[in-house]
Amino acid sequence: MLIEVPNDVALRLQDMAAERGCTVGEVLRDWVGGEPSEQKYGTLADMVENAKAANLGTGKRVDTAARSREILKAEYPDFIRRRQSS
Repeated sequence: MLIEVPNDVALRLQDMAAERGCTVGEVLRDWVGGEPSEQKYGTLADMVENAKAANLGTGKRVDTAARSREILKAEYPDFIRRRQSS
């Protein structure tokens, strides 16, 4: 599975994993509740709380809806073109 994350978040995750001496997957597994067989799915609020505890926030407010529209406008046409040429 491929999940895209902003570069600054990916770099922070890599730093955290290096500090802990583990992989990024292990860091994320801890956040979502352990091994896949015992995985506990939390709420969005739980995910936000975990991200704050891991110091992943920037301290700036983000208009997620506006940013999502920007990404959609910038990347979706290329995605459609790639799909059509396949």
